[in-house]
Amino acid sequence: MAGAKENKPLNDAEYMALAEFRYQIRKYLRHMEEIAREVGHNPQQYQVLLAIKGLPKQKSPTISTLAERMQLNHNSMVELIDRCEERGLLQRTRSESDRRQVTLAITPEGETLMRQQAAGARQELRTIGPILSESIQKLIEDTRSVKDSGGTGRQRSGGKKKSGI
Repeated sequence: MAGAKENKPLNDAEYMALAEFRYQIRKYLRHMEEIAREVGHNPQQYQVLLAIKGLPKQKSPTISTLAERMQLNHNSMVELIDRCEERGLLQRTRSESDRRQVTLAITPEGETLMRQQAAGARQELRTIGPILSESIQKLIEDTRSVKDSGGTGRQRSGGKKKSGI
């Protein structure tokens, strides 16, 4: 059961933080899409590679798992995997014990593409990370004693004043 605090309406500072968070994420995603297109790649193909590379060890890189991780329906995921395989970025492997079970592996060409894109992603996150972090912090802090007045600092739940944010 959610606490009453979660049902409390957002204050102006929280709306601003939420809007800033959304803006920065969208800006980051657009930047990464543009980088992919500039070097002749489809942005979703990089995202599939990243989803496989960053998959938790206990998860198997199947189409269903990737569809969940990328929040795509199964049919769309199959089409995307087909395009990745055609470009030589991925390879399907059928299980010996259950031929219906297909896992995906990144090819050396896919590794190269992923490394190039991931380096750009890291650099962009170094730029916008502090802004994202600040926005998140403003949303998760207990803001019961936040004052929407200019320049007076704000009271945090621990009782200490924090100014300059």
